[in-house]
Amino acid sequence: MMDWKQRADELIQEYNLCCRARPRHGAIEVQLEKDAVGRWASHLATQRSWGTDVEIAEACHQLEPRLKQLKEKLVFEVLKHGTV
Repeated sequence: MMDWKQRADELIQEYNLCCRARPRHGAIEVQLEKDAVGRWASHLATQRSWGTDVEIAEACHQLEPRLKQLKEKLVFEVLKHGTV
C-alpha cells in the first residue's frame, strides 16, 4: 500500500526545488507556470496536513502531471539556454 503522506512530501520537495530555478529566458512564462503549479502544491500541503489518505492521494494525482510538465519546461530551458 502506498504511503501517500510520504509521496506528498516528495512531490512538495520536488516543487520547492523547481522554484529555485531561475531561467535566463522565458522567465515570465516559467514563473506563471510555477505559480499555477504552486496552487496545486499548496493544496497538497493542506491535504497532507489535514486530509484523509484518499484526499492526499487525489491531491498527489492532481499535482504530479503538472509538476512533471514544469520540470520538463525547466529542463528544456537549461538545455536551450544554459544553466538557470
